Amino acid sequence: MESIIQYALDHAHTYKTDKSIYNIVNGKKSHQTFFDACSQRLMSLYHILPGLKYTTFEDIISDQNQQTTDSTEMIKVHPRFSYDSLSLTFKALQLLIQTVSHVERNNKAFMPLTEQAVIQKGVKQLFYYIQNNDLVTAFIDELYQLFKHLEEQQEQSVLHYYLQGYEEAMYTRQQISLIEGLDETEVFRLEYNGLVEMMFEFEDVDRYPILNQLIVYPPLSYNTSETYVQLQQGKTMDQIARHKHVKINTIEDHILELFIKGYISDYTHFVSNEQLTNFKTYYLAQPTLRLREYKEMMDELDYFQIKLLIVGIERGELGVKTSAE
Repeated sequence: MESIIQYALDHAHTYKTDKSIYNIVNGKKSHQTFFDACSQRLMSLYHILPGLKYTTFEDIISDQNQQTTDSTEMIKVHPRFSYDSLSLTFKALQLLIQTVSHVERNNKAFMPLTEQAVIQKGVKQLFYYIQNNDLVTAFIDELYQLFKHLEEQQEQSVLHYYLQGYEEAMYTRQQISLIEGLDETEVFRLEYNGLVEMMFEFEDVDRYPILNQLIVYPPLSYNTSETYVQLQQGKTMDQIARHKHVKINTIEDHILELFIKGYISDYTHFVSNEQLTNFKTYYLAQPTLRLREYKEMMDELDYFQIKLLIVGIERGELGVKTSAE
């Protein structure tokens, strides 16, 4: 936990408050926190410590100068997915492995390891796709490829301990700590890094055409979901704002959330290619300025467009490559 907080503090913009960093790791449901996580490339740390009290957070950061570990070498990050996405995607993988393992042995009366409807629905659809297209062998090949990669890329791989199949139970974090001779916080760090690496692999649809379909996107707020539906119906931001009786700024926040969480990715609806090229030149030279400073540089852009361009650049969707640290 300490190394995660240390990493977030070390990589936050200097003008950001400790409370804003706490909001990221604790998972505050606000558009400002979503943007803070994305713009500082801390997205996969969003909601990673939901039970953390602010007083505990303050105690940890008060001792940060006494820490000798280099958190930049210990923590990986993903710029496109929140911790919830990493966790839910792995649960989907666990359930799919469990399902295939039992069904291949003609045992359909097993207790699924998760009751979450969104996970069960997605896994059920993918399982039938695998079964109907005779892809069990291809699925197993992708699994071997994935865990071989994790073993090669991780200082110590632990995700395999959490797999469950026919007559094969998964281990708990406490059990893993005893097997590996590590404390549970260290197991959690290794687990998290493995999830980040897993997600980068799953994004490669050429290498993982089956496992790519397990990716679970971060959940949307209710109001943003409504805006998303209306955008898909072809309505403009002004039309949606009038329909919902809210200010245009509210709809802009919803659209930013949709981009941040990966539900839409066509930035040209809101900014021109020329604006993108010009802003990217400024931003890459000085990526940690305040929004008003970017506004002073490019007055033709409004704050919504500036935020949107920052999101696109930091997510790696506007010509900037991103990778795990």
